[in-house]
Amino acid sequence: MELLYLNTLQSLSLFEGNRLGRTVQELNNIYQTELNVFLEFGNGTDILEAAQRTSVPTLWIRNPQDPKVLKGNFCSCTLTILYLEDEHLNRGLNYLANWLWEYHHLQVLIFFNGGSADKLIQIFRRCFNEGLVNILVMLLDSKGLYSFLPYQSLTILNFKSVKEFYDHSRIKMDLNGYNITNGLIRAGAPRCFAFRDRQNRLILSGYMLRMIVDFTHHFNGSVQLIDVVTVNDAIKLLANRTIDFFPFLIRPLESFSMTNILYLENAGLIVPTSRPLPNWVYLIRPYALDTWIAWLIMLVYCSLALRIFSRGQISLSDAFLKVLRLVMFLSGSRDMGTRPTTRRLLLFLILTTTGFILTNLYLAQLSSNLAAGLHEKQINTWEDLDKFDGIWPLIDVDITSMEKLIPDRTKLLKIIVPTSEANVDLYRRNLNRSCIHFGYFDRIEFALFQQKLLRIPIFRKFPHILYQQPLQISAAFGRPYLQLFNWFVGKIFESGIYLKMKDDAYQHGIQSGLLNLTFSDRHLEVKSNDVEYYYLIAGLWFGGLTLATICFLAELLIGSATIKVTIYRVKSNSKLVIK
Repeated sequence: MELLYLNTLQSLSLFEGNRLGRTVQELNNIYQTELNVFLEFGNGTDILEAAQRTSVPTLWIRNPQDPKVLKGNFCSCTLTILYLEDEHLNRGLNYLANWLWEYHHLQVLIFFNGGSADKLIQIFRRCFNEGLVNILVMLLDSKGLYSFLPYQSLTILNFKSVKEFYDHSRIKMDLNGYNITNGLIRAGAPRCFAFRDRQNRLILSGYMLRMIVDFTHHFNGSVQLIDVVTVNDAIKLLANRTIDFFPFLIRPLESFSMTNILYLENAGLIVPTSRPLPNWVYLIRPYALDTWIAWLIMLVYCSLALRIFSRGQISLSDAFLKVLRLVMFLSGSRDMGTRPTTRRLLLFLILTTTGFILTNLYLAQLSSNLAAGLHEKQINTWEDLDKFDGIWPLIDVDITSMEKLIPDRTKLLKIIVPTSEANVDLYRRNLNRSCIHFGYFDRIEFALFQQKLLRIPIFRKFPHILYQQPLQISAAFGRPYLQLFNWFVGKIFESGIYLKMKDDAYQHGIQSGLLNLTFSDRHLEVKSNDVEYYYLIAGLWFGGLTLATICFLAELLIGSATIKVTIYRVKSNSKLVIK
């Protein structure tokens, strides 16, 4: 009898092992598995030995004590086969949750030996709470396969074959009103924000938040929002799984999961645009400083030359005025001296030609400056930024990051002012020129969108990128729909809908009042033919008039002065002495 009992058990084990092996082989063919992992909790050696005879590499872990986490090159194409007996139920499910902690979407096949069908609810509920939804269960005395429908109430499904299970899994997922909770930070535009429109309807906007909302609506779920004050509060809510998603760009931590990376988002600065120069400066800017110095030297040299050529018949001031008229391409006097000579004619031709060139060059450059505008030196380098006399508002986390990224910019680090997240966002959106602003380019472009209608922008991007951050949405661990969400977001990004979501966020920013298109700056206003253009001319005219008045008064004094001459005759040498 004992021999018959052993033969019966061996035949049963061989039969169950073959059935399990066929199921594993079908799952390998359907999902293109690259690694089979057998987790044994109990005494299932006979069954697992018969089941592992496949062409796929196999890893067999028997009754492990220390929890392990699946990682490595085969992690994305792994089939986990859990041999589970009733007395090891909790221990086996705990190990399975740790094993697939970061890969909840992978396929799991559970061979439940010795347990009743009543415990399927316990198995499926525990798996769903850990984020495992691709679960297929085999019972010892049952020919069918069991899975479950997680949303909204858990429902057990019975399949006759693996193909039937696979066909059912390809049907569009229906969340059946399952609640997805999101953290909403008020200073989160353009990633996530909410406002009331004119009809008092709640509008959920922001390109990250719209991804979650559209995903929830597409799969028939429901959205719940929880207000979050700071990013640190959101990190705590993610860690204890109070919220499912936080649509904000934050750095990955070990306390929560992240969605797939879409691209790398740049982080940098925006600096105030240089102000326009005063209008009177336009009159001296056509020539560089060395040109003006050469021009003055030429005037003095030619004035002296003209006086020498005239053999003293022209005073130095008269020669200077004649040369100045010729250099400015104005009409000369009736003659260049009392008697025209070849030298004076040659000097006249040289000065006239030079005046023509200089005058047209000046006028062309002046017209170009008036059309394009002249501004102060732009902030293009770190050395230029060190000379900035404003402040740099940052949150505590960014202050620590800047001290590590730019430790050699001591002058720049001294102007950092610790500021709350809400005020940092407020200063940036108000385009406060007394500050330089830091942020990721999505938030920077959101603030700079207000300059769209300005002829001269108020702020511009600093040409140096500080660092890059992967663009991904943070999510709590154990979300059963995370892989489905990654697939959905990937389709949004590839189809270009992502860009439309960003554009809608800008439009909603204006509609909500976060953005303002009525910015104006009195220093950036363009004034044509303003009196300020003539300040330098008026100054020169007044200076010339003052000098002429002084000369006139000096001539009057000289003309009214009398000179008395007394002649003494000395007989000795007939010398004249004049007093």
